[in-house]
Amino acid sequence: MLITASQCRMARAAVGLTLRDLAGAAGISVNTLSRIEGEGNVTSRTLAKVQEILVQHGAVFRRDGSVGVQRP
Repeated sequence: MLITASQCRMARAAVGLTLRDLAGAAGISVNTLSRIEGEGNVTSRTLAKVQEILVQHGAVFRRDGSVGVQRP
């Protein structure tokens, strides 16, 4: 299941990444990330990459739509 725009925004804030940090880590432009967070059109591949980076930084996406953080 791919994340929603609001989950992306919540997760990015929860793990402490800026737009620039997350975009750089995912290999996408800040404009593309802004489109993701603004519910714009992006490919599922791009969205999956952003989700993968957020998970690597500790974000946990729950089925109820909420977002948590898993810290080591």
